[in-house]
Amino acid sequence: MTQPGARTLPRAWGEELGVTITPGSGFSFSAVAWGLDLQSELVYNGDDGTTEPSGRTRRLGFDFEGRAQILSWLYADADVTLSRGRFRDLPEGQNFIPLAPTVTATGGLTVKHPDGYEASLRFRHIDDRPANEDNSVIAHGYMVFDATLAYTLSRTRVQVTGENIFNVAWNEAQFDTESRLKGETLPVSELHFTPGTPLSVKMKVEFSF
Repeated sequence: MTQPGARTLPRAWGEELGVTITPGSGFSFSAVAWGLDLQSELVYNGDDGTTEPSGRTRRLGFDFEGRAQILSWLYADADVTLSRGRFRDLPEGQNFIPLAPTVTATGGLTVKHPDGYEASLRFRHIDDRPANEDNSVIAHGYMVFDATLAYTLSRTRVQVTGENIFNVAWNEAQFDTESRLKGETLPVSELHFTPGTPLSVKMKVEFSF
């Protein structure tokens, strides 16, 4: 939620220039350069659990997207975004946008066999990024892999999904705020976070009528 009375829809100006290449029926690639100016950036306030207007910002970046059909039943895809975001009215070195991603990526392999078998191995990644304006606190990045196996026979579908199959430790929600633990004489500005989901396995059975 935002602060009461604050402008929740700041004015934005954006531009992009891109190209898409499809050299064959089973492959496509896109690249886009883009820019985005916001009249007022909304930054999360961990103490209040709200967002607050924090001044003008500018982001510049590139998007890359690839799709490929390797075999008649095997597909690959990947999406990568590179971004640089800064406050426009703050001094250099004090103008980082808290929690603004610098590198994000998703992708994986997918199997769709005509005999009814399906499988996928997918990843999602986000790089380390500033958690405050002077980059003195870092929000930690991660790469998590998920896998799915499924089989469909007539009107029955059985699916098993493994989340975070390599059981990596990662932070989901995270932000910089001040806290004071027992024994500390002064508050400390540091990273607070919610741990990401560990290795888990889910099974689903569907019946169609």
